[in-house]
Amino acid sequence: MARHRPAAEGGYQRGEETRARIIEAALELFGTHGFEGASTRDIARQAGVNAPALQYYFDNKEGVYLACIQFIVDRVWARLDPSVSMAEAVLAQADARDEALMDAYLAIQAVFVSFAADCGDTTPWRQFLARERAGLGPPAAFEVFDRGLNQRLFGVTSSLIGRLTGRPATDEITRIRTIAIDGQGAAFPTKKRNVLRAMGWESIGADEAARIERVILEQTRLLLRALVVERDAGR
Repeated sequence: MARHRPAAEGGYQRGEETRARIIEAALELFGTHGFEGASTRDIARQAGVNAPALQYYFDNKEGVYLACIQFIVDRVWARLDPSVSMAEAVLAQADARDEALMDAYLAIQAVFVSFAADCGDTTPWRQFLARERAGLGPPAAFEVFDRGLNQRLFGVTSSLIGRLTGRPATDEITRIRTIAIDGQGAAFPTKKRNVLRAMGWESIGADEAARIERVILEQTRLLLRALVVERDAGR
């Protein structure tokens, strides 16, 4: 993992600002040109620093890339943590009602749907993530993303689905269902161009995102209630 240290001559705040500029520049260039196409020289130039400064903070290009992954994980968790923590608290209650479990799941799903809204400061990392999802980054990047985000998140959503369907969270059917249901919330942010073309929209603003959220959450609640009925029928 890349080192995290301030510039010795400028103090901690200046070092953090320099590091942030490098990550911002790297996200844009990796998103536009990919891991192979973006050079450390170009990243340093766009960040307004010299090449040795980039090496000082991140060692090499892979270190910069992994720092970009960690930046995105931190940003996503800042949005997700309240709903995930709430869901974990609900799961800790052995007698939690089905509606409470559904509400906990839908609160997490709503966060993912909210990422569909156009937001200028996230555009570079949307492009970056599209390439990463396609497997175009270094292998170590997946591990950072998986440990930093996916493992805890999937553990919570699969546990919620498992409780609602009467199956263990580790059951194969539970995992398949969880991946499928989780995907409903993630589809709109990750397939934005397809969505815009299909809907005939110019962009996804607050109003469009609200309509998407309403439909997705209503649909998911109906599905979860149907699964509860199936569970109670003993099927």
